[in-house]
Amino acid sequence: MNRYSFLGFLAFLFSLVSTNSFAQFQGDVFRPYNDATVLDLNNQPKALAWAGGLNHPQFAMADLNMDGKKDLVVYEDYVGVKTFISIGGGVFKYDVSYEANFPQLRGYLKLIDFNGDNIEDLIHRNNKGIGVYHGYYSSGSLKFKYYKDLEYFLQGSGNINAYVAPSSIPGAADIDGDGDIDFIAYDVFGSTITYYKNCQKENNLPNDSIKICVEDMCWGKTLQNYERQQVLAYQCSDWGTTCKGCDRGQGKTTHGSNTLCLIDIDLDGDLDHFNGNESFSDIQFFYNGRRDFNTIDSAIAEDTIWSSNGHAMYMPIYPAAFALDVDRDNDLDLLFSPFDQNTENYHSASFYENTAPAGQKPNFVYRTNTYLIEDMIDLGSASYPVLYDFNRDGKKDILVGSDGYYDDQTGTLKSRISYYRSAESSQGVAFKLITDDFLNLGTQGFVGTALAIGDLDNDTLDDLVIGRSDGTFAFFKNMAATPADTPIWQLTIDTIIDVANGNKVLDVGDYATPCIYDIDGDGKNDLVSGNQAGDLYYFNNYGNISGFVGLKETSQNLAGIKIVKTNHPYVYTAPYIGTMDNTNKDYLVIGTEWGQIYRYDSFKNGATQAVMLDSNYSYIDVKSRATPAFANLDNDAKDLHEAIIGNTLGGLTYYRQDFPVTVGNVIANNADVTIYPNPAKNTLHINWDGTVNEGNVEVKLISITGQQIAQKTFNAKDVTGTIGLNNIPSGMYYCIVKFGDTKTVLPVSILK
Repeated sequence: MNRYSFLGFLAFLFSLVSTNSFAQFQGDVFRPYNDATVLDLNNQPKALAWAGGLNHPQFAMADLNMDGKKDLVVYEDYVGVKTFISIGGGVFKYDVSYEANFPQLRGYLKLIDFNGDNIEDLIHRNNKGIGVYHGYYSSGSLKFKYYKDLEYFLQGSGNINAYVAPSSIPGAADIDGDGDIDFIAYDVFGSTITYYKNCQKENNLPNDSIKICVEDMCWGKTLQNYERQQVLAYQCSDWGTTCKGCDRGQGKTTHGSNTLCLIDIDLDGDLDHFNGNESFSDIQFFYNGRRDFNTIDSAIAEDTIWSSNGHAMYMPIYPAAFALDVDRDNDLDLLFSPFDQNTENYHSASFYENTAPAGQKPNFVYRTNTYLIEDMIDLGSASYPVLYDFNRDGKKDILVGSDGYYDDQTGTLKSRISYYRSAESSQGVAFKLITDDFLNLGTQGFVGTALAIGDLDNDTLDDLVIGRSDGTFAFFKNMAATPADTPIWQLTIDTIIDVANGNKVLDVGDYATPCIYDIDGDGKNDLVSGNQAGDLYYFNNYGNISGFVGLKETSQNLAGIKIVKTNHPYVYTAPYIGTMDNTNKDYLVIGTEWGQIYRYDSFKNGATQAVMLDSNYSYIDVKSRATPAFANLDNDAKDLHEAIIGNTLGGLTYYRQDFPVTVGNVIANNADVTIYPNPAKNTLHINWDGTVNEGNVEVKLISITGQQIAQKTFNAKDVTGTIGLNNIPSGMYYCIVKFGDTKTVLPVSILK
């Protein structure tokens, strides 16, 4: 986001504040935790249960917390990073607190120490191809500061960006062995690899600098055509910056995107490379024969379907390779994942462990294609949790559906439901996986299983409704004898229709996300559903006969609710209606495509315009397609609730209400507090109304992901205070000013 569009966004936020359509009613009531135990089918703990799932992960490593051990960073394009802290022996624990230290990323992520200070720096795709950030430590954690985009100077043309195709990953390593980091990427035709040499050492530049030039237009001397096998010994240029005698024929487009990973796999002193291609499901490997070709990097052999110890690496389409020491035994292991976003979404992280002694040629042994994922709750794509006491033991269980798992045979998604039963634990909240195919839906062709539970046919028994990805609903009638018995759900209506109005199919467009609640207060439950477009459909229950499902479309925008957001063509509204905290008041809560949660009051009994209390409730941000559910899972005496939030990656995150709230915890008039300058650079000034002259004023700076960045307490009589921003990176934050029982929350931008 450039400076002007960012300021426009800031102005938009302030306009929302001034019209009371943007608010933080209670602040950060819920905070993320990972301490709820989850057991798998074999009664083994899922160590990363609440990490939120993985679909098309990219892997990198860096010491995030200054403890001398490399931690694991997992990046998903259009979603963001997840941070896993090393606890030794290749074991990691998920810790969300480091994620806010990363800038907004695009395309790819590499963590590599390019300036030799033993601190990993960051490389990702920017508007031009390669953007570089310096890594540094502040307050005991790794952070990043923008350095520059990589360009080279060409006489007569000026500065030209280091080109990386939009859907590609470049290679980064010390290719020429001179101690600085160089780069390779396929050219604009997708035919040959360009070598961007770093001239830092040759030009005696400081270690913190990178200066690149084009050293070779066909590094490795290979030519990529339409076939899986490439042409070796291809001489498209001399060793230099010009492409002499280069003939690319007609130019090619089908294989224009590639993922490159540099590794000296045979320990002969030059860099070999993996090459994933957008058109193939396997990955190619090229052996470098540099020492045989007078110091010129040249591929002397290729493995078109790479395998190790008889196990071929396979991803349904477009694999990427990552060479990292993930088991922390001082040698490089290999990880592979799909770079394409519309492909494998569960078996999407293949791990080949290097079992050779350190310093010897590697021996890669295949271990799993669900690395990390097998320790998470992960249902493929887009999870939809519901908290419900299914087995009638007085404690809420988790039923969770999804858009589905990728089916390699058909190239489509197939949905199932997982049932996690509440379990006994001395540690608090715990769950045990009972089945990952509840009701055997995996064989019934469901695409999309968004769940809602409640009595819809007016027989006092809780029924099950499933919203599909095509926008329709299936009805599972409860055949149990009494409401106290465990439900027996049977599919009785494959597609719910409005019988009284011409058999009209209940259809919300795409991605139905139902919930069941008595909207009009007539004692009968109605059906409410979100959709992909940002609407909130209301289907009124007009049935008067026990066992009859009578629903009619009453509104496409319940209580005037239509959620839109600039630059987000889809919204994926996902409603929850019910209690969510110790007040026991029913609220309407809606998850969104951008991972945040809206909260509304005054939405019932024919309300024409609901009151939005929060546009980012409790600063919860699961990054993409939030689907919320709330309950007092541990039945604590204070009635503090927990939240289980689904997301686009098919996983779940776990939040706890940290303190009691009251309905009267309102925000102060924003006119009582002012902050300046805004945008701020090094210092933020806070002024408050002089009538507040007793006690203390607490000021917090919170990231948009809900992490506390800074905090100071002032004497209220001072009327003003300042917070230093020197070590806080550019970005969007919230300034929370609290005095007595009131809070003011103001958006603030920091621009360095």
